[in-house]
Formats: sequence, C-alpha cells, structure tokens
Amino acid sequence: MRSLFYVFTLAILFSCNSNRNNEVLAYTTDATLGLSRVNLKTISNKIPVDKILKEKKDLKEDEKFFLQLLNKPKESGIDTDKPLYFIIDQGKSTSDPDAKAFFWISDKAKFQKSMSDLTKSKITVDKKDYIYSDGKLTGSIKGDMAIVSSEKSYNPYAGYNSYNTPEPSAKLNEKYFTDFWGRKGTANDAIKDQVNQSLVDHKDISGWVNLAAVASYASKGYIETLAVNKLIKDSGIGFDFNFDKGKAEMDTKTFFNAEMKKVVEKYFDKNKVDYDLVKNVELDNAKSFTIGFFSLDFMKYLVKEAGFEATVNHYLASTNKTLEDITSTFTGDYAFIYFKAKPADSLDYYRTNNAVVLGFNPKKKDNLTSLLQGPLGASKKYMIADHQVIFSDDNNVIYQFQNKKAGKNAKLDKKSGITAYSWSDGSDYNQREKASVKVVDMVNESKEEGGNLVSKTVFTLDKKDENALYYLIMNG
Repeated sequence: MRSLFYVFTLAILFSCNSNRNNEVLAYTTDATLGLSRVNLKTISNKIPVDKILKEKKDLKEDEKFFLQLLNKPKESGIDTDKPLYFIIDQGKSTSDPDAKAFFWISDKAKFQKSMSDLTKSKITVDKKDYIYSDGKLTGSIKGDMAIVSSEKSYNPYAGYNSYNTPEPSAKLNEKYFTDFWGRKGTANDAIKDQVNQSLVDHKDISGWVNLAAVASYASKGYIETLAVNKLIKDSGIGFDFNFDKGKAEMDTKTFFNAEMKKVVEKYFDKNKVDYDLVKNVELDNAKSFTIGFFSLDFMKYLVKEAGFEATVNHYLASTNKTLEDITSTFTGDYAFIYFKAKPADSLDYYRTNNAVVLGFNPKKKDNLTSLLQGPLGASKKYMIADHQVIFSDDNNVIYQFQNKKAGKNAKLDKKSGITAYSWSDGSDYNQREKASVKVVDMVNESKEEGGNLVSKTVFTLDKKDENALYYLIMNG
C-alpha cells in the first residue's frame, strides 16, 4: 500500500458526525483552504459491502481494503463515535496544498494490528506517539487525537527523484507534527460559523472551502492588493452530498460577507429565467442544456474593483468597443444547448453539435451587429431575432430559430424563482462499459438567496433496488 494516509483518504466513508466541530476548529486557521467530513451513522448502512465484494470481480487490492475496513470499522482501533476530518492547508506552492486526516484513536494496539493487516505494511506507534508505516513517519497522536499526512496526499509523484526512486520527504518530520499541534485555531467568528453551517450531521458528506484563503493562495497574495479583496474577505462555500435509493443530491451555498451580499442582492435582483430564449430550439433533441441569467453589471463591477477595466478596454480597442458597450448590449440571459450526436452514417457525426442563445437589448441592435462583425462573430453561424441572437453550426437549428418554429421542449421544467436551470441525460456518464446502472437525468437549480448564491443538483438513476452509492461503486 502506498501510505497509511491513503487509508484515510478513502476512509472518508468511515467517519461519523455531530453538529459540533470545536475540535477541528481548534486547528483550523485563517489560512486553511478547506475542511471535509462524512457521516458514518448514515453512510455505512448504505453500502452493502459483502454484496460488492462478491459481485465486483475487478476490484483493485486497495479498493477491497477500504471496503473491508468499512465492513469492520470498530475493529480498526479508530473511535467511530467521533468524526474524521480532512484538513487542507496551504503548501509551499499552489501545486502542492498540504492535506491531512484528523481523527480519534480508541485503542492503539488494535490500531497498529488492524492497520498493519489491512495495509499489508507494518504500522507502529512509538513512545512519543508518532505513527510510522514501514518505518516511514506518517502521523502523530496527541491524547486520543491523531493526524496522518503524506506527500502522496497532494502529489502522486512527490518523494521521487529523476531516477524514479524514493527520496525522504522533506515535509514529514517531527517538527511538521509539533507545529500542527502547537498552532492556534482561528478567532474569526465568520469562519467558525461557516464551518458549523457547512459540516453537518444530517448529510452523508459535507465540506467547506475558505474562499478568501483559496483566492490568496491561487494568486500568490496578489488578490490582497486589489480593491475586490474586500468583497472576498470572510467568504466561503459550503457543500454537501446525500445518497438515497435511486438518486443522489448535492447542495452548495456561498457565505459572502455583508458588503458582498449587498452587491449580489443589487445586481441579482431577479430570480427569473427567460425561457423564451429556447422557445424556438429543439431541447428534446438535446443531451444537455442550461438556461439562466448572469448579471453583466455585476461582472463589470468586479472588473472595476479588480482594477482591470483599463486592461479590458485596451484589449477591446481594436474593435472600437469598450466594456460598457458589451455589458449594455447584452442582457445577461443565456442558454447553452448540446445536442445528441447525429446518426453514424452522417458526414457531420464527429462535429460538435451545439447552440448558444444570448439575450440582447433591442435598442442596442446596431451595437450587436458591430460586435458580430468582429471577433465575437468570426467564423460562426448566427441569427439575430428581436431580442435574442443564436450561434450554431447546425443549419437546421439556425433555420428553426429564424422561422420561429416552436421547439419540442417537454424536458424543460419552467421553474420560477431561480437564476439558472440545467438538465442532462447523463449520456457522457452512461458511456461506461458494462455499467450496472444508468443516469436518467441530472437537474440543477440555482438562485440568489439573501445575498448568497445557492444551488441544488439531483442525479436520478434507472435502478432503485439499492442505494445510489452501491451502483456508483459498482460502476467505478
């Protein structure tokens, strides 16, 4: 087995929750990129391990290991009455974030024996409570709390030189672990509140992303020199997954600061989708489509706050247009449609078959025409209607739109009170060979809510005898 940390990477399935996250928050800093957590009390009963081990003949050794561990979690010496977390901290560069597992050990002797048996390696805990895997330092225990880390957690090639032979990890040493146990948790109430709202016990899997820290890390601190940073400060994203028989659900929610919420509420003042965009498009012939609204005034505001307006206008100078010309021409209403593949005997079988519809301000039609004569319309087929313009390489799509022929849109559920609606038939996923289950559809709804952006995605399967997790594992 590659490392003990790999045990806990997939052992995300083996943790249980409460709504209190005080222990992990004691080691969560303002620079922490994110946390994740899974509820064993619900998820362990959703996976028929024995059935999978019997039926799935192509399981890899490490996959069998994790399923067997799930089958006997209490024998592992891990306290299953406590959560298992994953903490993602900033690493030395944006390509190597520092990931670690955080959990509780109830019995060190059981832990060493069971982990050695399951990993096919020698797991030991020394007198100073450091954890070793085949003599290599990989974790540390403080009281009954433990953390495990590995260079493999963030880079599968780390720890190897140009001759592809292992080298000692510079990251994992005793100081690495003592520094972790000695660090102070965040005093930021916004972060604490976001974590406790995101990591909950009524969902199978949940997580939290520190948006401000991620932006700073990804930009190497540059974002903090821009005015737009004030809108990102104390912001985060929460997400969770729930698995049931025949379906799976995913929810996401932003946690913006008070100033950013005011901006979002100002520019996303309508939870409304313009379904007229696709009334002359054949959605029943689509394998996926998205219809929604994005505020171009919001985009313009962010560009200005980031100090990029002059740069954008300089780039547009060759077209004699400005950012204001573009944002005032289009309404922000959009639709993206990806059609099913044509019959195999068609000459166009391998050509991308899609369409894009954009809403525009009819008073700015001359502006639109001018934009289409530039890069926006270069080498593209398009058709301008009263309030919309469509782009597509499919002449039939263009003609139907031009002639205002009503499309067959039985698959379109015209939901109200949302900013975007997406549907997919799951065909890309269903192309897997010997799939034990197929996705019937995937539906997403997004909206603005109190200055935050929230969304829900539901995946529906064609079988309901077992939990969706069983089929997803069997398809893996």
